[in-house]
Amino acid sequence: MIRSVQLLAIILVASLIYACNEKIKPGEQEVKRPLVQGIVIEEVKQSEVTDLYETSGTLRSRNTALVSAQIMGEVKEINVKPGDRVKKDDVLLVIKAPDIGARVQAAQEAFEEAQKGLSMAGENRDLMEKTFERYKKLFDEKAISGQEFDEIKTKKDVAALEYERSQKALKRAEAGLNEAEAFKGYAVIRSPLNGIVSEKKIDAGSMTAPGAPLFIIEEPVYRVEVPVDEGQLSYINTGTPVDIVIDAIGVQTGGRVGEVVRQIDPLTRTFTVKVDISESAKPLQGGFYARAKFTLGKKSGLFIPEVAIVSRGELKAVYAVDQDGIITFRLVKTGKSADGMTEILSGLNAGERIIVKGSSPLAGIHLCIYWIPAQQTTGMTSEVEFIRRF
Repeated sequence: MIRSVQLLAIILVASLIYACNEKIKPGEQEVKRPLVQGIVIEEVKQSEVTDLYETSGTLRSRNTALVSAQIMGEVKEINVKPGDRVKKDDVLLVIKAPDIGARVQAAQEAFEEAQKGLSMAGENRDLMEKTFERYKKLFDEKAISGQEFDEIKTKKDVAALEYERSQKALKRAEAGLNEAEAFKGYAVIRSPLNGIVSEKKIDAGSMTAPGAPLFIIEEPVYRVEVPVDEGQLSYINTGTPVDIVIDAIGVQTGGRVGEVVRQIDPLTRTFTVKVDISESAKPLQGGFYARAKFTLGKKSGLFIPEVAIVSRGELKAVYAVDQDGIITFRLVKTGKSADGMTEILSGLNAGERIIVKGSSPLAGIHLCIYWIPAQQTTGMTSEVEFIRRF
């Protein structure tokens, strides 16, 4: 990159020398310079602007549900497609599984049989309790032997145990029926939340498998996840204001940092920041490219209007005006841009003057190299002076 910039500079200088048919050396002859009018000159001053950090990331739903199958079967019908809005418990897909219907029927019959068994065991228990009471009176009156009384007592206890076993059998049958009904419910895939179907991963006629993903549903509450340089770790915290731009759909909105994942990625030297954005008038969808500008505070430096900067390929320059009113082409190194102003890292000093408006006619002026004595330069070893050839 550095070599390419140096090469461009050499080519620019060589072309300027070639464009001059006359070699002008300082002190040999008087240079006639044209009068340039209609320009606006400003003095470069130290100023304070909002310090911004810009990065880019991806728009994601704050809550994304991966809907999968819990049974194996053939997809009978699909009721939604990507982009559809769904409500919680809406039917998304139906699985054809005949064995589940047979299982439910068997469980239902077992449950009914257990109910009948419990009913009969209850009647037998009640009968044996009444019989025991009659035999107890007869035993008290010494009308029956102790052996006969013990036999009746044992039958009563057995009837009570049979009733308890029938109760447990009914509970097992009920659990089996509930399980079979649950498996039957697994054949109908429903939406777990209110959201948007962002992706469909299966088609009608395909076979499902337990755990295989079928749909991805996004809750329509979005956040932007962006990587941030590790040097900004101490400046970005929960609640930091952020400006969000989604160019694809023309959305410009605000937001605040909702979560900072402070683990540094050793490969990219960045950490992840999740920005909760404000509601948008335009529909959003996960996956969009988004730009984020973090407001870090104020910073002081040399800032000039962006319109004052002239681009020559990868080179940046300004039209500088010295104390004698001579316009020179000054190469500069630029930094961040904010609020229509661009930071100057090198090439200009505070107090120097530059053209900020009306510099378009200067593009037609031929350029010749005019070396300025080192004591007159400010941050540059040479400058290019504008001279019109007649």
